[in-house]
Amino acid sequence: MGFTSEWLGRYLTHRLGERVTGLSLEKFTRGSSRQTWFGSYLVESTGTQTDIVLRTDHPGGSVDPTPLDQEYFIYERLGGAGLPVARALFWEDDPAWTDRPFYLREKIEGSWNIEHYSDPDPEYDGLRIAVAKEHIKALAQVHAVDWRKLGFAERLVPPAGEADAAAAYIRGAKRLMAEKPGEPIPIFWETCEWLLDRAPLASRICLCKGTNGLGEEVFREGKLVALSDWEEVSISDPASDFAFCQNFCDPIQRGGQQIWGLEQALDYYREVSGFTITPESVRDYQMIRSLNRLVMMRNAAINAHEHAEIAHIRQVWTGTEVLHVVKRGLAAAMGLLPSLPGELYPELNHTVDTL
Repeated sequence: MGFTSEWLGRYLTHRLGERVTGLSLEKFTRGSSRQTWFGSYLVESTGTQTDIVLRTDHPGGSVDPTPLDQEYFIYERLGGAGLPVARALFWEDDPAWTDRPFYLREKIEGSWNIEHYSDPDPEYDGLRIAVAKEHIKALAQVHAVDWRKLGFAERLVPPAGEADAAAAYIRGAKRLMAEKPGEPIPIFWETCEWLLDRAPLASRICLCKGTNGLGEEVFREGKLVALSDWEEVSISDPASDFAFCQNFCDPIQRGGQQIWGLEQALDYYREVSGFTITPESVRDYQMIRSLNRLVMMRNAAINAHEHAEIAHIRQVWTGTEVLHVVKRGLAAAMGLLPSLPGELYPELNHTVDTL
């Protein structure tokens, strides 16, 4: 059963109880954890157009170790939290309509890309810093969400307290690793024990988004209009959200001085949230987060092997090269191997050099 505009018309007419027209549905090529489709429809009786996002697992299985319905749950619960988040529409797992569960949410106009953001010209330093601050303000909003009131503990296991935050994250990664049998990865279990011995104390316990930065959110005219990647959401230490903040905490050096970087980002976070996060905690969580990355890469390898005839080529790459790189990076951080060569893997090498 394929996702087509004709199928979408029948499905939405069924769900809405009204005839829909002006249908479109197009597959998005970016991303490897799950499949994403963009579409739109028009309710004939009102003339109202709605742009939508359809999310489903790959035919050969998802790289993400958490279930798709958890992702939908997050969007549904955050709908009333006052955050820039798309509205959840429908969850569907009825085999009469689909052979793969999926969900629909509204699409917010914008793009993951920001014009000139990656242009190294100093002229755009102000743009880069302003965009990064936009994102940090949004993270502060996420961290302020009352996760207890919104019932997030129904799906996410909270730590026992600030001293248990890192250990709880590690326990969760171990649980996910054990759920899917496959080739053993000894460095995963060695890293778990090593990190438990140096687990940082959380500044507080809050809702954490998990995957952040350029390519993970939606922007319009330089403003963040939607937080859009919740695959690694957790109730944890807010430092974990800065452990993966793609391109938004990268250092900018001008005239021999660093005008932006992790330290400046954390200073700004303290300014807008009132809470302090240390660079040392962020670097610890860069290692801790890598445990989940290992689980995801291992899942990609298993999926590519078990479903070779339908596996996505990115799953093959993720389950081989990226898996190897993450294992090398963890071994280097524990002093078992030298750092990875050159500037190919700056995030991992920076973590190794500061631990």
